[in-house]
Amino acid sequence: MKLSFEVSYFDPSGKIRFSAVREGWAEEDGTWRNPELGLEFAFRLEPDANGTVLRIPADSLRETGNCKFKELVVANSDFSGSEGDGGEFLIPWASGYLCRTSGHESGEYALPLFNETAWSVSWGNMPLYAFFRSGSAKLGLIEGGKLDAGLRLRTAWGSRKTYSLDAVFNIRENRVESALDEDITILFASFSGNWKDAAKWYRKYNLEVRKLRTIAERSATEPDLDYSSKALTVRCRLAVKPLPTQILEQTPENEPKPRVFLTYENVRTIAEEFHRQGVGPAEFSLVGWGHGGHDGAFPQLFPTVDGCGSEQDLRDLIAEINRLGYHISLHDNYYDGYTLARNFSLEDVCRDSGEYGGPVVGGGRLGGGQAYRVCPEKAVDYAAANFREVNKRLPGLHGPYFVDVISIITMRRCSHPVHPIDKRDNSVYYKKILKLQHDSFGLSMSEGVRDWALPELDRAYMIYNLDHVTDPFCDEHIPFYQMVYHGILLYNNCRLQINEFPGSRRYLENLSWGGIPMIYFHHRFNPAWDANSGWGADLTFEGPEKLKRDTAVIKRMTDDIAALASTQKAFLDDFILHNSGAVAESVYSNGVHVFVNYGDDEVVLPCGVRVPARDIAVKP
Repeated sequence: MKLSFEVSYFDPSGKIRFSAVREGWAEEDGTWRNPELGLEFAFRLEPDANGTVLRIPADSLRETGNCKFKELVVANSDFSGSEGDGGEFLIPWASGYLCRTSGHESGEYALPLFNETAWSVSWGNMPLYAFFRSGSAKLGLIEGGKLDAGLRLRTAWGSRKTYSLDAVFNIRENRVESALDEDITILFASFSGNWKDAAKWYRKYNLEVRKLRTIAERSATEPDLDYSSKALTVRCRLAVKPLPTQILEQTPENEPKPRVFLTYENVRTIAEEFHRQGVGPAEFSLVGWGHGGHDGAFPQLFPTVDGCGSEQDLRDLIAEINRLGYHISLHDNYYDGYTLARNFSLEDVCRDSGEYGGPVVGGGRLGGGQAYRVCPEKAVDYAAANFREVNKRLPGLHGPYFVDVISIITMRRCSHPVHPIDKRDNSVYYKKILKLQHDSFGLSMSEGVRDWALPELDRAYMIYNLDHVTDPFCDEHIPFYQMVYHGILLYNNCRLQINEFPGSRRYLENLSWGGIPMIYFHHRFNPAWDANSGWGADLTFEGPEKLKRDTAVIKRMTDDIAALASTQKAFLDDFILHNSGAVAESVYSNGVHVFVNYGDDEVVLPCGVRVPARDIAVKP
């Protein structure tokens, strides 16, 4: 292991400059200094039970002149290769990318982990990276500073066509911000094997170091989790104001009337037809039930949305779904808020930390108009108050209470003078909301699976957004995340797998990678979103006859979930492709093998298992 460093910094005029830590720098006893720039930092290597820890103490980042650190790059020679040497990098985007050291154009890629500055269709879900070559594995796990960290990938770089993957730490985003006040630490580990062995290493780390508990352990004392591990998610969009929004700052006098997709009576009809045809277990989630509909007036929830029925009708629906043996919960949001809400104050939003003090930070333009990003510290207060009111007014809710985006969104600072937070604080407050969801309703659910959100996150809407990876550095998309967290977290794999039905490739791949299918009545509601951005198939309610036909197909989905139920309490231990990828085999720690046939013909494998065309087979 040979370490080297690079820094970017703001010069006295505010311009961003770059410096390799070589010429102009002097090293003494583990401290690098550049007298001309007035910058210095220290590092040390510490033994650890799992490898070696590189530590850069926060108080060693010193600025004695007029320059200020922006980024610090940590390069380790163990994570480098050359064209054609047979190596491959693990990149923790989506569920896991492999980038091989062969056939790439010369390029440099900035790969944020939890700290991207703009929305992307791909994102980092874990703070680690690895390099495999000739049966040897090198892994880097970013522990300290992970919420301000990213990676830098170079492919076919320079005349020697080298490949490298380095850690990049964001010390500050602009000159006026304070520096990162957390020690930077990377745990470097070495072992034999490939990406599957790396997944098992990280799973073991999560169980032993982070003390995450398995679904099997928790289900013994958490009946809602036990039910959820066997249940189809049934999301029902009730109402949304017209999009794109025409009124940014809405008032009770001018707010648009929501468009109704489903009434409470419609949802009751769906649940009763499900029960009649034997669909289940199932967990209903109502979206757009609160004031103004979906994204209509958060954080105000009551009175409930107009046009779907009365609040008493909603209580009756909850009671009926419970009577039928299903679970029901709600969709909510504490990422952003709208000035329409009577319980919302602009003093609770994040403030920018730009050169000019910055305005409040907007979160988009949705049904409620201009959305303002709520400071996560203040969001906890809104959530706690709302959950108390929801439980009081709507008894009988239990199961995965869904809070939008908090487990998928990038971490940000807030520079409001009354409630300033850093990115680490951001994650802490969002974890508090997830715990409130669990404690108030039985389970927490949110949109993504970024692993800082565990153990507070119980179930996830998706691991990744698109199944057609377009990033030029990705040679293979692999179920790495699934091999780490299956048996610890419940999930649907991909947004595009929502409303995919038995026989489709996307449905089958979701099962193959350990996911539990999800259906969504009136999934597509924004005309600006399409399949290219992750909004694929829709499922519409159009009366009893169509519902009967749809339910017959949905019954097959819950039959598949039942056949695979035992695997949700086991680890995914191996993933094998047969017949040039036409058949996938998932091997679980409880001895169950699940085979998925993507082809149009039945396949008989050498082990004797028959896998029907476009279907699954389970070998206990």
